[in-house]
Amino acid sequence: MHKRIAIYLATAIGLLVSYILLRGNTWQGSQQLHTTMETLATSLALIVGVLSLVRYYTRKNNLFLFMGTGFLGTAFLDGYHAVVTSAYFEPFMPSDNDSLIPWSWIASRAYLSLFMFFSYLAWRREDKLGVAGRISEHNVYLLSLAFTSASFLFFFLVPLPSAYYQEYIFYRPEDFIPALFFGLALAGYLHKGYWRYDNFEHWLVISLIIGFIGQAAFMTFSDVLFDFEFDAAHTLKKASYICVLVGLLYNMANVYAKAEQASQAKSNFLNIVSHEFRTPLTVVLGYTPVLKNARNLPSVKNLVATLEAKDLDRDEIGKNINTVLDDVADYAEKMSSSGRHLLKLINDMLDISKFETGNFKLDLQSVSIDTMVGTIVEQFTKAAADKNLKLHYETNGEVVIADELRLTQILINLVGNSIKFTDSGSITIRTRSSGAFVECLVSDTGCGISESAFSEVFERFNQADESATRKAGGTGMGLAIVKLLVELHGGQVDFTSKVGKGSTFCFTIPTDQEGIA
Repeated sequence: MHKRIAIYLATAIGLLVSYILLRGNTWQGSQQLHTTMETLATSLALIVGVLSLVRYYTRKNNLFLFMGTGFLGTAFLDGYHAVVTSAYFEPFMPSDNDSLIPWSWIASRAYLSLFMFFSYLAWRREDKLGVAGRISEHNVYLLSLAFTSASFLFFFLVPLPSAYYQEYIFYRPEDFIPALFFGLALAGYLHKGYWRYDNFEHWLVISLIIGFIGQAAFMTFSDVLFDFEFDAAHTLKKASYICVLVGLLYNMANVYAKAEQASQAKSNFLNIVSHEFRTPLTVVLGYTPVLKNARNLPSVKNLVATLEAKDLDRDEIGKNINTVLDDVADYAEKMSSSGRHLLKLINDMLDISKFETGNFKLDLQSVSIDTMVGTIVEQFTKAAADKNLKLHYETNGEVVIADELRLTQILINLVGNSIKFTDSGSITIRTRSSGAFVECLVSDTGCGISESAFSEVFERFNQADESATRKAGGTGMGLAIVKLLVELHGGQVDFTSKVGKGSTFCFTIPTDQEGIA
Protein backbone atom coordinates (compact mmCIF):
# COMPACT_ATOMS: atom_id res chain seq x y z
CA MET A 1 0.00 0.00 0.00
CA HIS A 2 2.75 2.46 0.95
CA LYS A 3 4.51 1.76 -2.32
CA ARG A 4 1.39 2.67 -4.28
CA ILE A 5 0.86 5.86 -2.29
CA ALA A 6 4.46 6.78 -3.11
CA ILE A 7 3.76 6.16 -6.81
CA TYR A 8 0.71 8.46 -6.73
CA LEU A 9 2.63 11.21 -4.97
CA ALA A 10 5.60 10.82 -7.32
CA THR A 11 3.31 11.01 -10.36
CA ALA A 12 1.53 14.14 -9.16
CA ILE A 13 4.65 15.93 -7.91
CA GLY A 14 6.66 14.89 -10.96
CA LEU A 15 4.07 16.31 -13.36
CA LEU A 16 3.72 19.57 -11.42
CA VAL A 17 7.49 20.07 -11.12
CA SER A 18 7.90 19.28 -14.82
CA TYR A 19 5.33 21.90 -15.68
CA ILE A 20 7.00 24.53 -13.48
CA LEU A 21 10.41 23.81 -15.01
CA LEU A 22 9.18 23.73 -18.61
CA ARG A 23 6.65 26.55 -18.49
CA GLY A 24 7.43 29.24 -21.01
CA ASN A 25 9.00 26.72 -23.38
CA THR A 26 8.98 28.07 -26.95
CA TRP A 27 7.75 24.77 -28.39
CA GLN A 28 5.20 25.24 -31.16
CA GLY A 29 3.37 22.28 -32.64
CA SER A 30 1.22 22.20 -35.77
CA GLN A 31 -2.21 21.30 -37.04
CA GLN A 32 -0.83 18.14 -38.68
CA LEU A 33 0.79 16.99 -35.40
CA HIS A 34 -2.47 17.68 -33.58
CA THR A 35 -4.44 15.56 -36.06
CA THR A 36 -1.93 12.73 -35.69
CA MET A 37 -2.04 12.84 -31.89
CA GLU A 38 -5.85 12.87 -31.85
CA THR A 39 -5.96 9.94 -34.27
CA LEU A 40 -3.75 8.00 -31.87
CA ALA A 41 -5.93 9.06 -28.94
CA THR A 42 -9.02 7.86 -30.84
CA SER A 43 -7.45 4.44 -31.39
CA LEU A 44 -6.43 4.11 -27.74
CA ALA A 45 -9.85 5.20 -26.45
CA LEU A 46 -11.55 2.74 -28.82
CA ILE A 47 -9.39 -0.14 -27.60
CA VAL A 48 -9.97 0.76 -23.93
CA GLY A 49 -13.72 1.15 -24.50
CA VAL A 50 -14.10 -2.18 -26.29
CA LEU A 51 -12.02 -4.07 -23.72
CA SER A 52 -13.97 -2.47 -20.85
CA LEU A 53 -17.28 -3.58 -22.37
CA VAL A 54 -15.91 -7.07 -23.02
CA ARG A 55 -14.97 -7.12 -19.34
CA TYR A 56 -18.46 -5.83 -18.46
CA TYR A 57 -20.21 -8.61 -20.35
CA THR A 58 -17.89 -11.18 -18.78
CA ARG A 59 -19.38 -10.35 -15.40
CA LYS A 60 -21.72 -7.39 -15.34
CA ASN A 61 -21.09 -4.51 -12.98
CA ASN A 62 -21.74 -0.78 -13.17
CA LEU A 63 -18.10 0.30 -13.04
CA PHE A 64 -17.03 -1.36 -16.28
CA LEU A 65 -20.30 -0.41 -17.99
CA PHE A 66 -19.67 3.30 -17.45
CA MET A 67 -15.94 2.95 -18.05
CA GLY A 68 -16.50 1.15 -21.35
CA THR A 69 -19.25 3.46 -22.55
CA GLY A 70 -17.21 6.48 -21.45
CA PHE A 71 -14.14 5.50 -23.45
CA LEU A 72 -16.14 4.31 -26.45
CA GLY A 73 -17.98 7.63 -26.61
CA THR A 74 -14.67 9.44 -26.09
CA ALA A 75 -13.24 7.56 -29.05
CA PHE A 76 -15.99 8.98 -31.28
CA LEU A 77 -15.59 12.47 -29.82
CA ASP A 78 -11.79 12.37 -30.17
CA GLY A 79 -12.17 11.07 -33.71
CA TYR A 80 -14.64 13.83 -34.52
CA HIS A 81 -12.29 16.35 -32.89
CA ALA A 82 -9.42 15.09 -35.07
CA VAL A 83 -11.44 15.09 -38.31
CA VAL A 84 -13.29 18.41 -38.12
CA THR A 85 -10.19 20.31 -36.99
CA SER A 86 -8.00 18.85 -39.74
CA ALA A 87 -6.82 21.03 -42.62
CA TYR A 88 -9.24 19.32 -45.01
CA PHE A 89 -12.46 19.93 -43.04
CA GLU A 90 -11.60 23.36 -41.62
CA PRO A 91 -13.22 25.32 -44.49
CA PHE A 92 -16.55 23.51 -44.02
CA MET A 93 -17.03 24.25 -40.33
CA PRO A 94 -18.93 27.32 -38.98
CA SER A 95 -16.07 28.13 -36.55
CA ASP A 96 -12.39 28.57 -37.16
CA ASN A 97 -9.90 26.27 -35.45
CA ASP A 98 -8.99 28.85 -32.81
CA SER A 99 -12.45 28.23 -31.35
CA LEU A 100 -13.35 24.77 -32.66
CA ILE A 101 -10.24 22.93 -31.43
CA PRO A 102 -10.46 24.00 -27.74
CA TRP A 103 -14.24 23.67 -27.48
CA SER A 104 -14.41 20.24 -29.13
CA TRP A 105 -11.53 19.20 -26.85
CA ILE A 106 -13.62 20.32 -23.87
CA ALA A 107 -16.59 18.23 -25.09
CA SER A 108 -14.48 15.06 -25.24
CA ARG A 109 -12.77 15.66 -21.91
CA ALA A 110 -15.98 16.70 -20.13
CA TYR A 111 -17.74 13.59 -21.43
CA LEU A 112 -15.00 11.22 -20.25
CA SER A 113 -14.56 12.91 -16.86
CA LEU A 114 -18.32 12.77 -16.25
CA PHE A 115 -18.51 9.09 -17.13
CA MET A 116 -15.54 8.26 -14.93
CA PHE A 117 -17.21 10.09 -12.05
CA PHE A 118 -20.51 8.34 -12.87
CA SER A 119 -18.68 5.00 -12.80
CA TYR A 120 -17.76 5.64 -9.16
CA LEU A 121 -21.31 6.71 -8.24
CA ALA A 122 -22.74 3.68 -10.06
CA TRP A 123 -20.33 1.41 -8.20
CA ARG A 124 -21.54 2.87 -4.89
CA ARG A 125 -25.13 2.21 -5.90
CA GLU A 126 -24.40 -1.40 -6.82
CA ASP A 127 -22.32 -1.91 -3.67
CA LYS A 128 -25.23 -0.71 -1.54
CA LEU A 129 -28.14 -2.36 -3.37
CA GLY A 130 -26.48 -5.44 -4.84
CA VAL A 131 -27.91 -6.79 -8.11
CA ALA A 132 -30.90 -4.45 -7.73
CA GLY A 133 -28.47 -1.53 -8.01
CA ARG A 134 -27.24 -2.42 -11.47
CA ILE A 135 -28.05 0.13 -14.12
CA SER A 136 -29.46 -0.96 -17.47
CA GLU A 137 -26.81 -0.80 -20.19
CA HIS A 138 -29.44 0.39 -22.65
CA ASN A 139 -30.03 3.54 -20.60
CA VAL A 140 -26.29 4.21 -20.39
CA TYR A 141 -25.88 3.66 -24.14
CA LEU A 142 -28.76 6.05 -24.84
CA LEU A 143 -27.19 8.69 -22.60
CA SER A 144 -23.88 8.30 -24.42
CA LEU A 145 -25.54 8.43 -27.82
CA ALA A 146 -27.48 11.57 -26.89
CA PHE A 147 -24.33 13.38 -25.65
CA THR A 148 -22.14 12.45 -28.61
CA SER A 149 -24.86 13.14 -31.20
CA ALA A 150 -25.65 16.52 -29.65
CA SER A 151 -21.93 17.38 -29.67
CA PHE A 152 -21.56 16.46 -33.33
CA LEU A 153 -24.53 18.57 -34.36
CA PHE A 154 -23.61 21.48 -32.11
CA PHE A 155 -20.07 21.87 -33.47
CA PHE A 156 -21.23 21.34 -37.05
CA LEU A 157 -23.99 23.94 -36.88
CA VAL A 158 -23.19 26.54 -34.21
CA PRO A 159 -20.52 29.28 -34.56
CA LEU A 160 -18.35 29.25 -31.44
CA PRO A 161 -16.87 32.10 -29.41
CA SER A 162 -13.20 32.31 -28.53
CA ALA A 163 -12.01 29.81 -25.94
CA TYR A 164 -9.02 31.90 -24.87
CA TYR A 165 -9.25 34.62 -22.22
CA GLN A 166 -5.91 36.43 -22.17
CA GLU A 167 -7.09 38.84 -19.48
CA TYR A 168 -7.37 36.03 -16.88
CA ILE A 169 -4.65 34.20 -14.96
CA PHE A 170 -5.94 30.97 -16.47
CA TYR A 171 -6.20 31.47 -20.23
CA ARG A 172 -8.65 28.57 -20.66
CA PRO A 173 -10.79 28.50 -17.47
CA GLU A 174 -13.37 26.25 -19.15
CA ASP A 175 -10.88 23.37 -18.81
CA PHE A 176 -11.53 23.37 -15.09
CA ILE A 177 -14.91 21.74 -15.83
CA PRO A 178 -13.45 18.32 -16.81
CA ALA A 179 -10.68 18.86 -14.24
CA LEU A 180 -13.37 19.13 -11.55
CA PHE A 181 -14.96 15.81 -12.49
CA PHE A 182 -11.60 14.06 -12.90
CA GLY A 183 -10.81 15.32 -9.38
CA LEU A 184 -14.13 14.08 -7.99
CA ALA A 185 -13.64 10.68 -9.61
CA LEU A 186 -10.11 10.54 -8.21
CA ALA A 187 -11.32 11.39 -4.70
CA GLY A 188 -14.06 8.76 -4.99
CA TYR A 189 -11.77 5.94 -6.06
CA LEU A 190 -9.17 6.85 -3.46
CA HIS A 191 -11.89 6.76 -0.79
CA LYS A 192 -13.16 3.45 -2.17
CA GLY A 193 -9.79 1.94 -1.30
CA TYR A 194 -9.64 -0.93 -3.79
CA TRP A 195 -6.44 0.58 -5.23
CA ARG A 196 -4.63 -0.99 -2.26
CA TYR A 197 -4.89 -4.48 -3.77
CA ASP A 198 -6.66 -4.23 -7.14
CA ASN A 199 -4.34 -3.65 -10.11
CA PHE A 200 -7.06 -2.18 -12.32
CA GLU A 201 -8.05 0.46 -9.78
CA HIS A 202 -4.38 1.18 -9.03
CA TRP A 203 -3.79 2.09 -12.69
CA LEU A 204 -7.15 3.88 -12.83
CA VAL A 205 -6.06 6.16 -9.97
CA ILE A 206 -2.81 6.94 -11.82
CA SER A 207 -4.85 7.72 -14.95
CA LEU A 208 -7.12 10.08 -13.01
CA ILE A 209 -4.13 11.87 -11.46
CA ILE A 210 -2.66 12.40 -14.93
CA GLY A 211 -6.02 13.48 -16.35
CA PHE A 212 -6.66 15.92 -13.52
CA ILE A 213 -3.22 17.57 -13.67
CA GLY A 214 -3.26 17.63 -17.48
CA GLN A 215 -6.49 19.60 -17.39
CA ALA A 216 -5.97 21.78 -14.32
CA ALA A 217 -2.26 22.60 -14.58
CA PHE A 218 -1.35 22.31 -18.25
CA MET A 219 -4.31 23.05 -20.48
CA THR A 220 -5.69 25.94 -18.40
CA PHE A 221 -2.42 27.84 -18.98
CA SER A 222 -2.35 27.28 -22.75
CA ASP A 223 -2.64 30.76 -24.34
CA VAL A 224 -2.43 29.76 -28.00
CA LEU A 225 -3.04 26.70 -30.15
CA PHE A 226 -0.24 24.11 -30.34
CA ASP A 227 1.95 25.69 -27.64
CA PHE A 228 3.87 23.62 -25.10
CA GLU A 229 0.99 23.40 -22.60
CA PHE A 230 -1.44 22.46 -25.39
CA ASP A 231 0.65 19.58 -26.75
CA ALA A 232 1.73 18.44 -23.28
CA ALA A 233 -1.94 18.14 -22.23
CA HIS A 234 -2.67 16.13 -25.37
CA THR A 235 0.27 13.83 -24.61
CA LEU A 236 -0.86 13.38 -21.01
CA LYS A 237 -4.34 12.50 -22.23
CA LYS A 238 -2.94 9.56 -24.18
CA ALA A 239 -0.78 8.57 -21.20
CA SER A 240 -3.92 8.45 -19.05
CA TYR A 241 -5.64 6.22 -21.64
CA ILE A 242 -2.64 3.88 -21.64
CA CYS A 243 -2.78 3.62 -17.84
CA VAL A 244 -6.41 2.47 -17.97
CA LEU A 245 -5.46 0.02 -20.75
CA VAL A 246 -2.69 -1.46 -18.59
CA GLY A 247 -5.11 -1.82 -15.68
CA LEU A 248 -7.64 -3.54 -17.93
CA LEU A 249 -5.07 -6.01 -19.17
CA TYR A 250 -4.17 -6.85 -15.58
CA ASN A 251 -7.84 -7.22 -14.74
CA MET A 252 -8.64 -9.45 -17.71
CA ALA A 253 -5.62 -11.63 -16.98
CA ASN A 254 -6.94 -11.96 -13.44
CA VAL A 255 -10.42 -12.82 -14.72
CA TYR A 256 -8.91 -15.50 -16.96
CA ALA A 257 -6.91 -16.93 -14.06
CA LYS A 258 -10.02 -16.96 -11.87
CA ALA A 259 -11.98 -18.69 -14.63
CA GLU A 260 -9.30 -21.38 -14.75
CA GLN A 261 -9.42 -21.71 -10.96
CA ALA A 262 -13.23 -21.86 -11.05
CA SER A 263 -13.09 -24.60 -13.68
CA GLN A 264 -10.69 -26.59 -11.53
CA ALA A 265 -12.78 -25.88 -8.43
CA LYS A 266 -15.91 -27.14 -10.21
CA SER A 267 -14.08 -30.32 -11.19
CA ASN A 268 -13.05 -30.79 -7.57
CA PHE A 269 -16.59 -29.98 -6.51
CA LEU A 270 -18.02 -32.64 -8.82
CA ASN A 271 -15.59 -35.19 -7.41
CA ILE A 272 -16.61 -34.28 -3.86
CA VAL A 273 -20.33 -34.24 -4.69
CA SER A 274 -20.12 -37.61 -6.41
CA HIS A 275 -18.55 -38.99 -3.23
CA GLU A 276 -21.13 -37.24 -1.05
CA PHE A 277 -23.96 -38.70 -3.14
CA ARG A 278 -22.40 -42.14 -3.37
CA THR A 279 -22.01 -42.62 0.39
CA PRO A 280 -25.67 -42.10 1.42
CA LEU A 281 -26.93 -43.87 -1.69
CA THR A 282 -24.78 -46.86 -0.78
CA VAL A 283 -26.42 -46.87 2.64
CA VAL A 284 -29.94 -46.66 1.19
CA LEU A 285 -29.34 -49.24 -1.51
CA GLY A 286 -27.43 -51.46 0.90
CA TYR A 287 -30.15 -51.64 3.53
CA THR A 288 -33.10 -51.82 1.11
CA PRO A 289 -32.55 -55.53 0.22
CA VAL A 290 -31.86 -56.28 3.90
CA LEU A 291 -35.28 -54.98 4.86
CA LYS A 292 -36.85 -56.52 1.76
CA ASN A 293 -35.58 -59.92 2.89
CA ALA A 294 -36.03 -59.32 6.60
CA ARG A 295 -36.52 -63.04 7.23
CA ASN A 296 -32.77 -63.46 6.73
CA LEU A 297 -31.90 -61.12 9.59
CA PRO A 298 -30.28 -62.96 12.53
CA SER A 299 -32.73 -61.36 14.96
CA VAL A 300 -35.71 -62.50 12.83
CA LYS A 301 -34.30 -66.02 12.59
CA ASN A 302 -33.89 -66.11 16.38
CA LEU A 303 -37.50 -64.95 16.80
CA VAL A 304 -38.79 -67.61 14.39
CA ALA A 305 -36.75 -70.30 16.18
CA THR A 306 -38.19 -69.19 19.53
CA LEU A 307 -41.73 -69.31 18.18
CA GLU A 308 -41.20 -72.78 16.74
CA ALA A 309 -39.87 -74.15 20.02
CA LYS A 310 -42.14 -76.59 21.91
CA ASP A 311 -41.74 -74.72 25.17
CA LEU A 312 -42.64 -71.12 24.42
CA ASP A 313 -40.92 -68.59 26.67
CA ARG A 314 -42.88 -65.34 26.64
CA ASP A 315 -39.96 -63.31 28.00
CA GLU A 316 -37.65 -64.70 25.33
CA ILE A 317 -40.25 -63.99 22.63
CA GLY A 318 -40.64 -60.39 23.84
CA LYS A 319 -36.89 -59.95 23.96
CA ASN A 320 -36.49 -61.26 20.41
CA ILE A 321 -39.33 -59.06 19.11
CA ASN A 322 -37.67 -55.99 20.64
CA THR A 323 -34.37 -56.98 19.04
CA VAL A 324 -36.04 -57.27 15.63
CA LEU A 325 -37.73 -53.88 16.07
CA ASP A 326 -34.45 -52.30 17.19
CA ASP A 327 -32.65 -53.69 14.14
CA VAL A 328 -35.34 -52.44 11.77
CA ALA A 329 -35.40 -49.02 13.48
CA ASP A 330 -31.61 -48.78 13.23
CA TYR A 331 -31.65 -49.57 9.52
CA ALA A 332 -34.53 -47.14 8.95
CA GLU A 333 -32.72 -44.36 10.85
CA LYS A 334 -29.56 -44.87 8.79
CA MET A 335 -31.60 -44.74 5.58
CA SER A 336 -33.50 -41.67 6.80
CA SER A 337 -30.27 -39.89 7.77
CA SER A 338 -28.79 -40.65 4.35
CA GLY A 339 -31.95 -39.37 2.68
CA ARG A 340 -31.81 -36.11 4.64
CA HIS A 341 -28.16 -35.70 3.70
CA LEU A 342 -29.03 -36.18 0.03
CA LEU A 343 -31.90 -33.69 0.30
CA LYS A 344 -29.60 -31.09 1.88
CA LEU A 345 -27.08 -31.51 -0.94
CA ILE A 346 -29.80 -31.07 -3.55
CA ASN A 347 -31.27 -28.02 -1.75
CA ASP A 348 -27.81 -26.40 -1.50
CA MET A 349 -27.25 -26.84 -5.22
CA LEU A 350 -30.72 -25.49 -6.00
CA ASP A 351 -30.04 -22.45 -3.79
CA ILE A 352 -26.79 -21.73 -5.64
CA SER A 353 -28.64 -22.06 -8.95
CA LYS A 354 -31.37 -19.64 -7.80
CA PHE A 355 -28.77 -17.07 -6.78
CA GLU A 356 -26.99 -17.32 -10.12
CA THR A 357 -30.23 -16.87 -12.09
CA GLY A 358 -31.52 -14.06 -9.85
CA ASN A 359 -34.65 -15.99 -8.83
CA PHE A 360 -34.06 -15.97 -5.09
CA LYS A 361 -36.77 -14.16 -3.09
CA LEU A 362 -37.03 -13.44 0.62
CA ASP A 363 -40.21 -13.71 2.72
CA LEU A 364 -39.52 -10.89 5.17
CA GLN A 365 -41.11 -10.80 8.61
CA SER A 366 -40.28 -9.99 12.23
CA VAL A 367 -38.15 -12.77 13.70
CA SER A 368 -37.37 -13.30 17.40
CA ILE A 369 -33.68 -14.14 17.72
CA ASP A 370 -34.22 -15.77 21.15
CA THR A 371 -36.80 -18.23 19.87
CA MET A 372 -34.96 -19.09 16.68
CA VAL A 373 -31.54 -19.60 18.30
CA GLY A 374 -33.10 -21.68 21.10
CA THR A 375 -34.68 -23.98 18.54
CA ILE A 376 -31.39 -24.38 16.66
CA VAL A 377 -29.49 -25.19 19.87
CA GLU A 378 -32.07 -27.89 20.69
CA GLN A 379 -31.63 -29.31 17.19
CA PHE A 380 -27.85 -29.61 17.59
CA THR A 381 -27.72 -30.64 21.26
CA LYS A 382 -27.39 -34.36 20.49
CA ALA A 383 -24.77 -33.83 17.75
CA ALA A 384 -22.70 -31.72 20.13
CA ALA A 385 -23.12 -34.21 23.00
CA ASP A 386 -21.99 -37.06 20.74
CA LYS A 387 -18.63 -35.25 20.41
CA ASN A 388 -18.57 -34.13 24.08
CA LEU A 389 -18.87 -30.49 23.02
CA LYS A 390 -20.53 -27.74 25.04
CA LEU A 391 -23.14 -25.83 23.03
CA HIS A 392 -24.66 -22.70 24.53
CA TYR A 393 -26.01 -19.31 23.49
CA GLU A 394 -26.33 -15.75 24.76
CA THR A 395 -29.09 -13.60 23.24
CA ASN A 396 -30.72 -10.36 24.35
CA GLY A 397 -34.27 -10.51 23.05
CA GLU A 398 -33.46 -8.89 19.69
CA VAL A 399 -36.00 -8.82 16.85
CA VAL A 400 -34.91 -8.55 13.22
CA ILE A 401 -36.60 -8.23 9.84
CA ALA A 402 -35.65 -11.35 7.91
CA ASP A 403 -36.77 -14.47 6.12
CA GLU A 404 -37.01 -16.80 9.13
CA LEU A 405 -36.40 -19.95 7.09
CA ARG A 406 -33.26 -18.48 5.46
CA LEU A 407 -31.97 -16.92 8.68
CA THR A 408 -32.33 -20.33 10.30
CA GLN A 409 -30.45 -21.83 7.36
CA ILE A 410 -27.58 -19.35 7.91
CA LEU A 411 -27.22 -20.30 11.57
CA ILE A 412 -27.64 -24.03 10.89
CA ASN A 413 -24.82 -23.89 8.34
CA LEU A 414 -22.53 -22.00 10.73
CA VAL A 415 -23.30 -24.10 13.81
CA GLY A 416 -23.16 -27.32 11.78
CA ASN A 417 -19.72 -26.34 10.46
CA SER A 418 -18.50 -25.53 13.96
CA ILE A 419 -19.58 -28.93 15.28
CA LYS A 420 -18.15 -30.68 12.23
CA PHE A 421 -14.69 -29.14 12.59
CA THR A 422 -14.47 -29.06 16.41
CA ASP A 423 -13.21 -32.15 18.23
CA SER A 424 -13.14 -30.74 21.75
CA GLY A 425 -14.21 -27.63 23.62
CA SER A 426 -17.31 -25.59 22.93
CA ILE A 427 -19.49 -23.73 20.43
CA THR A 428 -21.10 -20.44 21.43
CA ILE A 429 -23.81 -18.44 19.67
CA ARG A 430 -24.00 -14.77 20.73
CA THR A 431 -26.02 -11.79 19.53
CA ARG A 432 -25.69 -8.05 20.14
CA SER A 433 -27.29 -4.88 18.81
CA SER A 434 -25.23 -2.66 16.53
CA GLY A 435 -27.13 0.41 15.34
CA ALA A 436 -29.74 -0.58 12.75
CA PHE A 437 -28.39 -4.15 12.71
CA VAL A 438 -28.08 -7.16 14.99
CA GLU A 439 -24.73 -8.94 15.00
CA CYS A 440 -24.81 -12.73 15.30
CA LEU A 441 -21.58 -14.50 16.22
CA VAL A 442 -20.84 -18.23 16.13
CA SER A 443 -17.57 -19.13 17.86
CA ASP A 444 -15.87 -22.50 18.23
CA THR A 445 -12.63 -24.02 19.52
CA GLY A 446 -12.07 -26.11 16.40
CA CYS A 447 -9.19 -26.61 14.00
CA GLY A 448 -9.30 -23.05 12.64
CA ILE A 449 -8.48 -21.80 9.14
CA SER A 450 -5.02 -20.97 7.82
CA GLU A 451 -4.43 -17.39 6.65
CA SER A 452 -3.52 -18.60 3.16
CA ALA A 453 -7.08 -19.92 2.79
CA PHE A 454 -8.91 -16.81 4.06
CA SER A 455 -9.68 -15.51 0.56
CA GLU A 456 -11.36 -18.79 -0.42
CA VAL A 457 -13.61 -19.28 2.60
CA PHE A 458 -16.78 -17.85 1.00
CA GLU A 459 -15.98 -18.88 -2.58
CA ARG A 460 -18.40 -21.18 -4.38
CA PHE A 461 -16.99 -24.61 -5.29
CA ASN A 462 -13.93 -23.89 -3.11
CA GLN A 463 -12.95 -25.29 0.24
CA ALA A 464 -10.60 -23.59 2.64
CA ASP A 465 -9.14 -26.91 3.76
CA GLU A 466 -9.95 -29.79 1.44
CA SER A 467 -8.26 -32.39 3.65
CA ALA A 468 -10.32 -31.31 6.65
CA THR A 469 -13.48 -31.32 4.55
CA ARG A 470 -12.78 -34.80 3.26
CA LYS A 471 -12.29 -35.96 6.85
CA ALA A 472 -15.46 -34.30 8.16
CA GLY A 473 -17.59 -34.55 5.03
CA GLY A 474 -19.44 -31.87 3.09
CA THR A 475 -19.26 -30.11 -0.25
CA GLY A 476 -17.96 -26.69 0.78
CA MET A 477 -21.14 -24.92 -0.42
CA GLY A 478 -22.38 -24.01 3.05
CA LEU A 479 -20.37 -20.84 3.65
CA ALA A 480 -20.92 -19.61 0.09
CA ILE A 481 -24.67 -19.89 0.71
CA VAL A 482 -24.27 -18.12 4.08
CA LYS A 483 -22.59 -15.15 2.40
CA LEU A 484 -25.19 -14.94 -0.36
CA LEU A 485 -28.10 -15.12 2.10
CA VAL A 486 -26.62 -12.54 4.48
CA GLU A 487 -25.95 -10.07 1.64
CA LEU A 488 -29.43 -10.67 0.24
CA HIS A 489 -30.75 -9.49 3.62
CA GLY A 490 -28.58 -6.36 3.35
CA GLY A 491 -26.03 -7.52 5.92
CA GLN A 492 -22.38 -8.47 5.87
CA VAL A 493 -20.47 -11.56 6.99
CA ASP A 494 -16.88 -11.85 8.14
CA PHE A 495 -14.74 -14.12 10.29
CA THR A 496 -11.61 -14.38 12.39
CA SER A 497 -9.69 -17.60 12.78
CA LYS A 498 -6.42 -19.06 13.97
CA VAL A 499 -5.17 -22.53 13.24
CA GLY A 500 -5.58 -24.75 16.30
CA LYS A 501 -7.51 -22.08 18.21
CA GLY A 502 -10.85 -22.00 16.45
CA SER A 503 -12.96 -19.57 14.43
CA THR A 504 -15.59 -16.90 14.96
CA PHE A 505 -18.06 -16.08 12.19
CA CYS A 506 -20.00 -12.84 12.50
CA PHE A 507 -22.89 -11.66 10.34
CA THR A 508 -25.32 -8.75 10.55
CA ILE A 509 -29.07 -8.67 9.93
CA PRO A 510 -31.09 -5.41 9.77
CA THR A 511 -33.70 -4.57 12.38
CA ASP A 512 -35.88 -2.74 9.87
CA GLN A 513 -36.74 -3.15 6.21
CA GLU A 514 -34.81 -0.03 5.13
CA GLY A 515 -31.53 -1.90 5.62
CA ILE A 516 -32.48 -4.60 3.13
CA ALA A 517 -31.50 -4.34 -0.54
